[in-house]
Amino acid sequence: MEFIKLMRQPDIDMVAGIKVTKDTVITYENEGVKQTINDLVLHSVMTLKGDGYVSTYDTTINLNEGDVLVFEDGGRGYIKPVETFMTVDEAIEELECVKATKGD
Repeated sequence: MEFIKLMRQPDIDMVAGIKVTKDTVITYENEGVKQTINDLVLHSVMTLKGDGYVSTYDTTINLNEGDVLVFEDGGRGYIKPVETFMTVDEAIEELECVKATKGD
């Protein structure tokens, strides 16, 4: 029996998003969210309404150049994900490096 190097199958789901720069300026609004991105700051005000309650969340996130934000149209708007996201070209480059070394 020969042991081989294996890797998890990559997730190839595509999501909309942006890479933030110091010049990124965005305003987004839907029924429950108002957001602005300016001067590397993401400011969100989210209002949730339910049976007998209304909750409002006011959040400010300081961003760095190169941070990736995922966009949920009709949902939460721009979010800073916990997972790492990259462009298709970046993913191909990483997989080509793995292929070149064959996991050695």
